Amino acid sequence: MIMWLRLAGALIVTLAAIGALEFFGVSRLVGGRSPNEVQEAANGRTRELFWLLIFVVVMATSLLAAARRWAGQLKRAMARRT
Repeated sequence: MIMWLRLAGALIVTLAAIGALEFFGVSRLVGGRSPNEVQEAANGRTRELFWLLIFVVVMATSLLAAARRWAGQLKRAMARRT
């Protein structure tokens, strides 16, 4: 149960960070476009893929950490049985 709460917390923090960065216009800075081009391509696929990539990396890291903790708990449980 704690693992799922941690994953949900990581998801919420990630989405909040993405929202904050988007609010402050960070995607325009890292996108390498002029201000005029940003207005035209505000809903462009590259911008969405950029944020999706950040989200996937953070979630993959969280899932990997949770799997490692779960594997450690499973090993300890199996060691107690034998």
